[in-house]
Amino acid sequence: MTRMASFTKLENELTPKFRESMGLAESTADVQKFFVYTMLELLNGVVAGHSEAFEILYEDIVLTPGQAPGYTLSPRLGRHAPLAAELQESDLPAILARFAEVAGKRYTYLQKKPAKTEAKMYHGTGRAAR
Repeated sequence: MTRMASFTKLENELTPKFRESMGLAESTADVQKFFVYTMLELLNGVVAGHSEAFEILYEDIVLTPGQAPGYTLSPRLGRHAPLAAELQESDLPAILARFAEVAGKRYTYLQKKPAKTEAKMYHGTGRAAR
């Protein structure tokens, strides 16, 4: 039986802050931003245990609501051997999918209510005030 690495400890550390951020998101752009920043923390925590330094960039992670698994990682991340191994041999894809599911639901909710979103963002000065 092979050993499977688990990153649920990292997930549990990030979940409360992530859920709070999703609750505070006022636009779909906020949801995307909060999702990516949380995934950056998660993935940086994953690669921190490896000897070689590797920088994960904001552009390497994209929320893709409505598409399975709900997120896209850049090919650059797949070419990083330690991270690619963790994506194959751990619970990391499932954790990423759980975060993406929460963010995707919030994204869809905000997308359905653009007037409410604009009213919060522009406080009576944008299109929603007309």
